[in-house]
Amino acid sequence: MDSRVEMEWADATWDPLVGCTRKSAACRHCYAEALTAASSQSGLWGHGFAEIGPKGPAWTGKIALLEDRLALPLGWENPRRIFVNALSDLFHESLPVETIDRVFAVMALAPRHTFLVLTKRPKTMQPYVADPAAPSRIARAMDEIAAKDGTPRKIDSWPLPNVWLGVTAENQKEADRRIPLLLETPAVVRWIAAEPLLEPLDLKIGSWLRDTPDGSAGAKLDWIVAGGETGPEAQPCHPDWARSLRDQCAKSGAAFFWRQWGEHIPAVGVEAGAAQASAKMSWERIGARPAGRLLDGLLHAAFPAPGG
Repeated sequence: MDSRVEMEWADATWDPLVGCTRKSAACRHCYAEALTAASSQSGLWGHGFAEIGPKGPAWTGKIALLEDRLALPLGWENPRRIFVNALSDLFHESLPVETIDRVFAVMALAPRHTFLVLTKRPKTMQPYVADPAAPSRIARAMDEIAAKDGTPRKIDSWPLPNVWLGVTAENQKEADRRIPLLLETPAVVRWIAAEPLLEPLDLKIGSWLRDTPDGSAGAKLDWIVAGGETGPEAQPCHPDWARSLRDQCAKSGAAFFWRQWGEHIPAVGVEAGAAQASAKMSWERIGARPAGRLLDGLLHAAFPAPGG
């Protein structure tokens, strides 16, 4: 199976799971649902997980671990930044803990890689990662996956230093619900994907973001990835929404990555910094063509340092 999902902020995607269900407004034009449904014929990898219905692509609700893809990162010799489960959610409510353990075991067995985990379900993620029993369970799964040499494996550092944990925050409602749980989750790097960015976001400098690059002790957001909405009925992303995230990150020292504008790009002169009210905005519809990545004429593609 090839997900054919390309993320500018990752070197590779790894999909040990397939299948999902919609969770919030960010799922309105779910690329994973469409890709899976497009390969849902009998004999193809998406069969049974999604289908093309009268209203378009639709998840069936079935979610499964694909054993033939589970160990793929172990064979990738050169270090990569890997987006985990572009076609599913590692912390979906229906997944047994043992399945999540097996995915974490592969990540623990491949410390040369950096794994980027993104979820819309921090209510599942937070207790899983905070569970004192998680490292020992994962170590047992490591023994089952890797060739045994007679020496039981163990987790030397928890949370895993090569696993970055993030949540989707497409609007203020979901940011308010998900980010506090993310900040309660043990992690070396915490990040959000404000993609699709559907409205302005206040990331609460001094609470969720540091008030200065060296200030605000305690768990904070380290990385903000953002971008516009894609899909046939996607709404435009106002440049001021992107500028606000850029400026909040600059003040706090968080890394900022502007991925793309989505289906619509601001008209010439607007993106370049012209101050206009929303009612006066004009847009160019670019459809399936890749959107430009410049914000006010600049490329923003920063990554956080390990450890935040």
